[in-house]
Amino acid sequence: MANNYEFIIAGLPQLVLDFQSGNFNLKALTTSVRELLDEKDNRWLDWLDKGMESQYLNSHFYRAVQKCSNGFIREYFSFDRDVRNIIAAYTAREYKQGIKDHLVGSNELTEQLSVSRADDFDLEYISPYGGPLHRIMQLKDPVEREQKTDRLRWDKASELTVFHYFTIDVILAFLLKAGIVARWAKLDKETGMKLFRELVHEVKSTYQADKK
Repeated sequence: MANNYEFIIAGLPQLVLDFQSGNFNLKALTTSVRELLDEKDNRWLDWLDKGMESQYLNSHFYRAVQKCSNGFIREYFSFDRDVRNIIAAYTAREYKQGIKDHLVGSNELTEQLSVSRADDFDLEYISPYGGPLHRIMQLKDPVEREQKTDRLRWDKASELTVFHYFTIDVILAFLLKAGIVARWAKLDKETGMKLFRELVHEVKSTYQADKK
């Protein structure tokens, strides 16, 4: 039987509000969502869960995830790999280390990062995130860097669900953003609460707009 995505998405605002008090429990929230989905959709959540754990983010993961049949998963983790590689290049350069040794995978972007001596790695025509990440990496405050990088991730998840209404992609984007909320709930309570309120507002407004 197909999942009733409209029913599940309509319930997301209340579901996330159930976890407002105390620490934001991503695992419990994900479990609650998983119980509403079928086996196929839970396999896509497996990919998402792995991609949110740093120990899995290696060349093998990024190659394997490109075979996933879900477009949101494929596109998001292609973006995630490129963002991490750009950040790794700036960090390696800052500490005067070999850049190539810190990159994951092999493509036009990693080649450019490996050979360019330009301040911004001349990424203008290779990656739309080259400019934003160059500005982020010039910031002195590491917390602000992290906040702005996570904003890129948040916005990418939103971009990938434009014109997607009652689909699994909306649920995947919700859980990805919930992961960002959970991370900041531990790192910085003020930022975590701000993102929590934004997540609640988004899922409420998404459902209401879809019903018009």
